[in-house]
Amino acid sequence: MTVTRRSFVQLAGALGGSALLSRADALALLATEPRKSEYARKILILGAGIAGLAAGLKLKEMGHEVTILEARTWPGGRVRTLRDPFSDGLYAEAGAGRIPVTHTLSLEYCQRYALTLDTFYPESGSDVFLWRGVRQVVPHGGQPDLSRLQVNFTPAERKAGFGGLSKLYFERVREEVRAFPEGGFPFPAINRYKDLSYGDFLRRQGASSDAIAYMAQGFDDDSLLDYANDACSHAVEKMWKIRGGNDLLPHAMARKLSDCIRYGAPVKSIEHSARGVRVTYAAGGLQQVAEAERVICTIPFTVLRDIQVTPAWSTGKGDVIRNQYLGPVARVFIQTRERFWEKEGLTGFATVDQPMEIWSPTFNMPGRRGILMSYIYERLAENYSAQSPAAQIERTLDLYEKVHPGVRAHVESATTFDWLKDPYSKGAFTVTRTGDYARLAHAPTVEGRIHFAGEHTSPWPGWIQGALHSGLRAASEVDAAG
Repeated sequence: MTVTRRSFVQLAGALGGSALLSRADALALLATEPRKSEYARKILILGAGIAGLAAGLKLKEMGHEVTILEARTWPGGRVRTLRDPFSDGLYAEAGAGRIPVTHTLSLEYCQRYALTLDTFYPESGSDVFLWRGVRQVVPHGGQPDLSRLQVNFTPAERKAGFGGLSKLYFERVREEVRAFPEGGFPFPAINRYKDLSYGDFLRRQGASSDAIAYMAQGFDDDSLLDYANDACSHAVEKMWKIRGGNDLLPHAMARKLSDCIRYGAPVKSIEHSARGVRVTYAAGGLQQVAEAERVICTIPFTVLRDIQVTPAWSTGKGDVIRNQYLGPVARVFIQTRERFWEKEGLTGFATVDQPMEIWSPTFNMPGRRGILMSYIYERLAENYSAQSPAAQIERTLDLYEKVHPGVRAHVESATTFDWLKDPYSKGAFTVTRTGDYARLAHAPTVEGRIHFAGEHTSPWPGWIQGALHSGLRAASEVDAAG
């Protein structure tokens, strides 16, 4: 029932950097039979997340010599599945959780690696809706009874109900954005929205504070265009997840590149010139050096801004690296001895009057044990991250007692994950705030012999689709470069 965000940015070929690569072009590039490039090169990729892996696989197919430096000791980046401290083979996603049915590039990769997909949301049962202490059980896909809630809606909002707010205020903008070709921002026809936040847009429509709180979910300062483009990925018929965990995709990709990846190798400095690129990185406590003709950098700009680069980035590139914003996300996971909520016909999923979603990722897993988890956004996520894990868990259990009374009596284990505290991301996904529209045009542009990939350089920030697309785009650039 909650409208969530994430996704836009442009490839901005007009700025003299990256050539626009449509989703259709990316699918065609993926499907192309492996061929040897006329000019095989020594290529260095910084990061073994989805973008780096996609680029590495395509470049290796083309016959280029590929080396990937990954700071962590596993692949996948922000596609992160947690299996510890859970029991009986249960797992939950700390990172990328959903694959929209419209993300055909992501689905193509899942098919390529013979990964089985399960529906993300239950197709039957009831959810919980909690608003200012009042709990209602609502059929999945339905909406609560407003007469039982303390809610300060306008007459039009009361007529629409929670489920109709998007249609009342936002749907026309979302569909206006959806009508344009994917991957082609910005469009002059919608420049009138470029400096408008989602919250300000709703206020201009006359939305009440309660309607804004429900619709924005903490993303009031998000660019209207960012929110609208992301909503196109959420407003779909079905969402998928990978059976066994979403990290099975990067692990399958990494196996094809096992001889190319150096794990535990955080980048310390980058030197680039007209002749090539020299990267210094740490390995086993020692400084190591890797040299290449070209580099694909997938490091999030929140981390890249603290890495020494010689010579310094150009003005536009430096500006976006210094200022790009990755939204904070905190997640709290509770394992229970049994899925006691299912005895009430409940899915475990819930909508609450806070900037978060509550999921039950184990609803279609075997066994009796279950997991409830909170996906917490923006300022509320910062607030959670400032607390100790124990305090976050206690706070979550207090909330879950209101959502699923009796949860404390069933708890077996709990854990937390804070993307703000992850040293190799310092945030969860790109959020385009008001004023960032023009700046982000520089995100994917080439800087000398350094190319850029990652969700933050794609038309789908925050999605696996964006990372895959950007990796293929960067590989295409490198192969075409002289």
